[in-house]
Amino acid sequence: MLLWLTRGELASQFGDTPPEEVGRVREGHGRQVAEMIGAEYGFLGFPDSGLTGGREEALAIARVVADWKPDVVITWNPHDVHPDHRATYWATLSALKFCRIPKLVGRPHREPVRLLHYYRSDIPRPAVYVDIGEEGQAVAEQVFGFYQGFYRWDYSLEAFRASRLRWGAEASVKFAERFQAEAPLPHSYLG
Repeated sequence: MLLWLTRGELASQFGDTPPEEVGRVREGHGRQVAEMIGAEYGFLGFPDSGLTGGREEALAIARVVADWKPDVVITWNPHDVHPDHRATYWATLSALKFCRIPKLVGRPHREPVRLLHYYRSDIPRPAVYVDIGEEGQAVAEQVFGFYQGFYRWDYSLEAFRASRLRWGAEASVKFAERFQAEAPLPHSYLG
């Protein structure tokens, strides 16, 4: 499941295009990416550049979590440069508590949910590597190519591939994604 809190209607790459049109284009991108990776998706429709990380956003995310019942949630890191990304992290952290409360979400999700966020070297949390294999890397490159072509990113496909190869080497696999865990990882020797 891919979940966007906003429609990204204020994206500066679109120049003077009206926000409603930008939102439609960005939702279309979301649909395309979800299709590429074989995921369901949703948009919560909060205003772009208006997220606070507060209760309303956390409750909206909590309802999705309670409905979908994931084992793992991946979000932005708490120090991301974009204010909406930081707010999403904090709302998600709260949502993982709210999703357990029936009076807030109806049928709760009370199973453990591991929260991972995008890696940031200055956050002292454990790195978590996900083996994506060659098939996952091919899909990641397809998504990267889609966005790179549309937004004309300077970051090359070769650099994108090299980072996943490097993370793979760190995890003793071919290709990996790297995240950080919100909480320490369980170890068998801890009982």
